Amino acid sequence: MRQRYRPLARTAVPGKTSQEQWVSGALCGINTIREALETGGRALETIWVAEGKGSKRIREVLAMAAQRGTSIAVVPEPRLTEAAGTSAHQGLVAFLVPTPLLSLEGFMTRLMAQDPVPPVVILDGIKDPRNLGAIIRSAAAFGTGGVILPMRRAAGITATVAKAAAGGLEHVALVQVTNLSQSVERLKQVGFWVVGADEQGDAPCTSFVFPTPLGLVFGEEGKGISPLVKRHCDALVRIPLPGRLHSLNVSVAAAVLFYEVMRQRR
Repeated sequence: MRQRYRPLARTAVPGKTSQEQWVSGALCGINTIREALETGGRALETIWVAEGKGSKRIREVLAMAAQRGTSIAVVPEPRLTEAAGTSAHQGLVAFLVPTPLLSLEGFMTRLMAQDPVPPVVILDGIKDPRNLGAIIRSAAAFGTGGVILPMRRAAGITATVAKAAAGGLEHVALVQVTNLSQSVERLKQVGFWVVGADEQGDAPCTSFVFPTPLGLVFGEEGKGISPLVKRHCDALVRIPLPGRLHSLNVSVAAAVLFYEVMRQRR
């Protein structure tokens, strides 16, 4: 039976009660919102600008929004901070129009139609929204096919994630699933090889030949991949580190492996 999937994150639409309508997320920061407007990948419901904020860069973004028919509202900065969930919004928050959910089956169908099939990122319990955003940013930069996230016990897609992703959300498909292990097995059923990043991995990533199609698994900060998900991996690789520290932040480790996969394929 096909699993049911839910929205990645929910933020109340400005001017509507929480019972009436929800949007799928919010973006904050000048560059992030500019990227969304330029790519047109996600329609924006409205943009909030903080009272007293009128720099040249903000005016340029608001002019782009007006040309695209996006509504603009001036609100007190504390309200903007509350909506964004962070004070690092640079005076701008954009609310996204809801989009149809992407099922795992639809995601796989789209991936398998590409030649070559791009690698997929599987995140097992990433809880820091800044790490999640940084991974999404790197995934977009290195041309991965998308990111699969668990619905529970992990960071959701929030304004903080969107800002850390620096526009990456507009270029990377995201799928949130109820059971990560079952989703990994489903990927393997259609031909994916699943490789986990682990400090104790058998092979260094520099000598391991990454197969295609590929799913790369990264685990929770400090704990790594859960034992259950690890059992579903076809192989575990490590990043050789000649220095005195023997581990990397998960978002840095992800970028290293993304680069290695790209290097081998080129």
